[in-house]
Amino acid sequence: MRQKVKVEEKAQDLAPANQCHHYWVIEVANGPESKGVCKYCGEVKHFLNTMPVWSPTKRDSRPLDLPKMPEVELDGESNS
Repeated sequence: MRQKVKVEEKAQDLAPANQCHHYWVIEVANGPESKGVCKYCGEVKHFLNTMPVWSPTKRDSRPLDLPKMPEVELDGESNS
């Protein structure tokens, strides 16, 4: 039976972060963000697990709520 063994990388094997084309290994989602570590240079970055809840079209009220219209008095002469 084969077993997976996690091997610690040596510091001299890692590429410099400013020249690295990152390959992010991201932890399993557990909360609002997950930690990612670059496979090549060891840089650490946090990634959001969900999109931020913001939209320029989103309003504070329910979408089917209409604004309150002012009361209008009708003339008695109108036949419509």
